[in-house]
Amino acid sequence: MPSLKNVISLILASSVPFCMQSVQAQTFPERTVTILVPFVPGGAFDVVARLAAERLSKETGQQFIVENKPGAGGTLGGRIVSQSKPDGYTLLLSGVGPISISPAVYKNLGYDPATALAPVIQLTTSPFVLVTSQEFKGKSLDDFTAFLKASPGKYNYASTGNGTLVHLAGEYFKNKTHTDFEHIPYSGGSQATLALMSGDATFSITNIPNVLSQIKAGKLIGVATTGKTRSSALPDLPTMAEAGLKDFELSGWIGIFAPAGTPEPVIESLNAAFSKVMENPEMKKRLEEQGDDVTTGSVAQFKQYVADSDAKWKQIATDANVSID
Repeated sequence: MPSLKNVISLILASSVPFCMQSVQAQTFPERTVTILVPFVPGGAFDVVARLAAERLSKETGQQFIVENKPGAGGTLGGRIVSQSKPDGYTLLLSGVGPISISPAVYKNLGYDPATALAPVIQLTTSPFVLVTSQEFKGKSLDDFTAFLKASPGKYNYASTGNGTLVHLAGEYFKNKTHTDFEHIPYSGGSQATLALMSGDATFSITNIPNVLSQIKAGKLIGVATTGKTRSSALPDLPTMAEAGLKDFELSGWIGIFAPAGTPEPVIESLNAAFSKVMENPEMKKRLEEQGDDVTTGSVAQFKQYVADSDAKWKQIATDANVSID
């Protein structure tokens, strides 16, 4: 039987790591924190990162800096962070595309975000918008589905590339409405928007910032948005459910991730810090202008949200038979 002295020694030894983590969390951060953004500067992800980093630097007294690491459809940044030291000083700001969709469509992604990254906090949600060219003369979603069904296979759907969120959103719409149209992949949001403007493509279900100014100027037609509630950027447009297409809910999201193995107290500390700065009224207003609604919560809530997102997009990709080597 172990002696009392040995039992006490074991208890003390097992409590040391937890105590060290607690102290680490209380003093975190003690130096510069880097937020990697897996896309080029100037986009929606970059804007969220830089707005948050500026306020976090003021709030914590330590520098939060943003580094852009584009490549491999947004997955390069995730791989870099997953291989970083799990101490909370290298973070990833990413979203539904690289985290949920890429693993669903790419056979050889190179890493598994679900096991290599630790969710910290959700920052935003952003519905998409079904937008059409001027070729469509109707007003409602019912009008538009009737328009497509009248000429199966005639009209083109513009996406931002094969295997992207916009591509899968179109396939999901096709499945839900029993319509038939041609998918045309473009190299990005601006190219897809130009195709809609020129009439080379008939419609798209895309990120609101890609087409917001054109809808407001009357150059493109917004039909409906895809969130649970109306978009703050396009409040006059109905949701898909309001327009009559039930169970059609798709939203993009942006969140913060740390390398797997980062101490839970540090993750909780980061969650609290990001939550505080994201609730800033000026921050909310700025993000709403680009179609992003601030959506924060606990670490546990974000873990479940990401798991649900992964499952949903995997099912959509499977149903659409979208797979890329």
